[in-house]
Amino acid sequence: MSRFPLAFLMALACIAFLAEGNFAHAQGKEPEPDPVKIITVDGVRLNAVFYPSPKKNSPAVIMLHPIGDGKSSKSREWKGLATTLQKNGYSVVTFDFRGHGESTSIDSPDVFWTVPANRNFVRTKGKNNIEVKDFIKNGAYLPTLVNDIAAIRTFLDEKNDQGQCNSSSIIVIGAESGATLGAIWINSEWNRYKYLAPMNPMFMKGTLDKRPEGNNITAAIFLTIQPELNTYRKIPVGGVLARAVKFQATPTIFFSGKDDKRSTDFAKALESRLKGKGDLHRFTGAVALKTNLTGMKLLQTSLKTNDAMVDWLDKVVAERGNRWSRRDFPNSFYMWRSPVNANFIWPAKMLKGEQNLGFDTYERFITQ
Repeated sequence: MSRFPLAFLMALACIAFLAEGNFAHAQGKEPEPDPVKIITVDGVRLNAVFYPSPKKNSPAVIMLHPIGDGKSSKSREWKGLATTLQKNGYSVVTFDFRGHGESTSIDSPDVFWTVPANRNFVRTKGKNNIEVKDFIKNGAYLPTLVNDIAAIRTFLDEKNDQGQCNSSSIIVIGAESGATLGAIWINSEWNRYKYLAPMNPMFMKGTLDKRPEGNNITAAIFLTIQPELNTYRKIPVGGVLARAVKFQATPTIFFSGKDDKRSTDFAKALESRLKGKGDLHRFTGAVALKTNLTGMKLLQTSLKTNDAMVDWLDKVVAERGNRWSRRDFPNSFYMWRSPVNANFIWPAKMLKGEQNLGFDTYERFITQ
C-alpha cells in the first residue's frame, strides 16, 4: 500500500511535479455534455449539465458554484475543470443553484409555496420564478439550498442504475459559499440511513442500515471554503465536517491562495482541527497556491490546479476503491438521524416512487 506523507500535500502547492505530465487520460473522444433539467423536491427547475465519463460506472463528481448575485456554473474555469475530470475518467454534474444562472423557474408553484421556508423567506414578485436577490440576504433561508444538492444526488442515483456513473463513489468539489453548502450536505449524508423496511405502525417497525449514506462520499475538494453563507449567516465549518473528515477520515483538500491570508488561515485552522494522526488521514490537508486568487479563479491553467486535483483523486480512488452497486432510489426508504441526539430520527423518504428526499431546512446538520 502506497503512503503519502504531508510532504505530498505541500508539493501540490508547488505543482512542480505535474510538469512531467504523468496523468491517465481517457483515449478517444469524450461523450458530449448532456444539458438536463432536474426538479427539486419543492418544485424548482435546476439547470444542469451532465458530463458522462468514457469509462463505465466511473466515480461521480458534484460541482458546487458560489452563491450570490451574478454567480453560476457558467464560468470558463468551472467548465474547464468539468471537462478535465471527464477526460480523466470521472462523470461530472454541474448545475446552477436555485435563483442563479438558468435555475430561475418554479415548475410547481403549488408545491413550492406550501413549504413554510419558501413562503416566509423568499420575496419574489412572481409565483413562477425565483432569483437570487429574492433570498440572498436572508441567512435563515440559505441552508435550504442543500435541497438542490440532494436533488442532484438522486439524479446521479438514476444515472448510476443506467451504468453511466457510480453514485456509490461521490466526489464533492465546491467553491467559496458553494463549498460551505457542500459541507452541510456531506454532514447530512453521514446522518442519512437506508430504512430497511417501510414503516407500518399496525404491524411492524423497520430498522436502519448500520451504514450511513456518507460512506458513499469518496472525497471532497474545497476551493476557498468560507465560514459564512452571507454576511448574516456564519457556519461552524469545522463542526459541520468533523464526523466526515476527522472521525470517518474522508479525504479532503482545502485549497486557498497563499496571498489571501484570511482564506489560508481558515484552511490551515480546518486542517488543524480535522486532520487526525496516522495513516487514515494522509490524504487530508490544506494547500496554499502561490496566488492571491480565490474560489473558481484558483483553477487558472497557469496554476495547474486541475491536474493536481486529478492526480490526487486518482490516488484516493485507487486507495478507497470504486465498488458499484444498484441504488434503486424510487423504491428505497431513508431516515435522517440527528447528529446531536442519535435517538431522534425523522423521515427523509418514506413514499415509494418519490424522486427526491423530503424537503428539509438542514439546520440540524449545522453543528458546532
